[in-house]
Amino acid sequence: MSVPALVDLHCHFVPGVDDGARDIDEAIAQLTEYDRQNIKTVVTTPHLAASASRGQWRDDIDAAFAELSAAAARVCPDIKLGLSFEFRLDDPDADLSDRRIGLGDGGRLLVEFPMLALPAYPDRMLEIVLASDWIPVLAHPERYSGVERAYGWIARWREMGALMCLNAGSLWGEHGGEAQRVARRMLADSSVDMIASDNHARPHRAATVRQAWDYLADSGCEEQATLLTAVNPTAVLAGDRLVAVPPCEPRSGWVDRLRRAFTGG
Repeated sequence: MSVPALVDLHCHFVPGVDDGARDIDEAIAQLTEYDRQNIKTVVTTPHLAASASRGQWRDDIDAAFAELSAAAARVCPDIKLGLSFEFRLDDPDADLSDRRIGLGDGGRLLVEFPMLALPAYPDRMLEIVLASDWIPVLAHPERYSGVERAYGWIARWREMGALMCLNAGSLWGEHGGEAQRVARRMLADSSVDMIASDNHARPHRAATVRQAWDYLADSGCEEQATLLTAVNPTAVLAGDRLVAVPPCEPRSGWVDRLRRAFTGG
């Protein structure tokens, strides 16, 4: 199987600004591994609360990214590195007017609900984003506590125009049983638009989109793998129309192959 140039739209490599990479060395180590895995476009997305979207916190992120970008250009020149944010919807009066916070120039914004919990009215939080002329890309919809019981919300969010971005690690249980079951259900009913890593540059949080591509392709879903980790993420950055992803129900037996491929065990 030929692996396309992959895209990761959600990771935490800006050093020292959130719970991701602690320093420049950790960040560069991850980018070097990404280069080896043929992940060629990387948008690093530090956490940014809506309530703190301007001021010193934002300035610190911009300065740290400039340092990372300079180091990456020297060590991993083949990787196209960008900066966006994982925008936490914790303020109904959030100022979303700064177009630099988006994913590329395509008018899409990576957002998350606070505390990995479903808000009382999650549609209203996304309406705030839509009203500010952004298309929300909801990070890890499978991980919000209780979403399995309230699975109908996913269809509602998609009807509103939001895009769904799974975490790669949810496919093999990195975030627990509920997240894994919801992720597989979303794949089966074509409710996934893209997959990203949410890689935090820590040993227990270092999944990659290459692992997701291998997981899907090795399980009989190569077309879906390419759409979810290459074609649609590229479209998000460019502001192009995404391609509908056909249903995918991966066959079993991939866990040991994945472990052997990436640990040598």
